[in-house]
Amino acid sequence: MPGGSTLSLPSAPVTRPDGDVLVVPSAGAQMVGTYLRAQRRRRGLLLRDTARAIRWTSGATAQLEAGHTVPSASVLERLLKLYEIPGPDDDVRRLWELAHGGGDYAVDIDPGWFERVAACEFEADRIITFSAWGIPHLVQTEGYATRWWTNTPVGHVPPPDAIAARPLTGDHDKELVLLLEETVLLRRTDSAVMAEQLDHLLHLVRHTRTSVRIVPLHAGVTPPHGALTVLGLPNGRCLHVEEAAATVYCTGRPAARLQTVIDSALAAALPVAASLDLIRQTRAACAREAAR
Repeated sequence: MPGGSTLSLPSAPVTRPDGDVLVVPSAGAQMVGTYLRAQRRRRGLLLRDTARAIRWTSGATAQLEAGHTVPSASVLERLLKLYEIPGPDDDVRRLWELAHGGGDYAVDIDPGWFERVAACEFEADRIITFSAWGIPHLVQTEGYATRWWTNTPVGHVPPPDAIAARPLTGDHDKELVLLLEETVLLRRTDSAVMAEQLDHLLHLVRHTRTSVRIVPLHAGVTPPHGALTVLGLPNGRCLHVEEAAATVYCTGRPAARLQTVIDSALAAALPVAASLDLIRQTRAACAREAAR
């Protein structure tokens, strides 16, 4: 970290080098472990490279990335330096507090929240997301994202490079299911932007493992406050994420409640063919409006 400073943070009883072992991973520990794994893999580092840097075994490091071990401040500092993540000492404190918070909820409201959830999405190979407010960040076009952040008041607006980096590429290899409440198609403050966005969704459906299904408004499914996402992580793990002006990560019973919302939306959604027909109709209407 800058200046080589070391934070003075409370430490828990050590059962591994610089870390605690959790019988059941908390939401925060899972999120931080997933975030750290993404940083390692983005830089092409092997597990043993990270283990050597923090002076752990590869097995213990794998446990950290799976959320079964929570890191100390000194370990986090070494990891952020290894991964060349710039930032103040507060970055270490934020990750430490998230990892050590315990429980089935972890609320991430500090600067960098957008980048952290994007890293968790990077690690997922299966993603289901349900939104009733807008097109999810994962699949937004540049134009739609610009309109979204211009008209969405939040506490910490992500930097432009983070916004640009979050959407999946047009040839991504993830299994992605998008559940959009019907009202999302009606919220189009700029018809040309919306037409381009819907074209992009149709492209993803044609060229990737992306499925889009529309949840009719009359179905009566109670929508989440923002976008509700289930991330299918390595080794069969799942992390439930509710994202609005910040991010809430859930495991355990809270995750089960959120899964019920997802299941209800899936059950009520139009079939794939009918959903795509509605998207094409909306796209055509937007194009006509934009041409006037």
